[in-house]
Amino acid sequence: MSSKKTETYTFTAVVGDKEYYPDTYSAKGSLAASSRKEAMDKIDASLRSRGYEVLDLDLRKA
Repeated sequence: MSSKKTETYTFTAVVGDKEYYPDTYSAKGSLAASSRKEAMDKIDASLRSRGYEVLDLDLRKA
């Protein structure tokens, strides 16, 4: 049985509003994920669900 190690990642993203392009905003936060890819997927899905398109993403382990 293998267990995935959960790590904390912090991010800063530049996002664009899908309806009011080319307005851009910055978003910052942190989250727990088992891999860098999972963290990127969670951030992308969360921001897209709020109507934002990720234009640039800086992701780091906390």
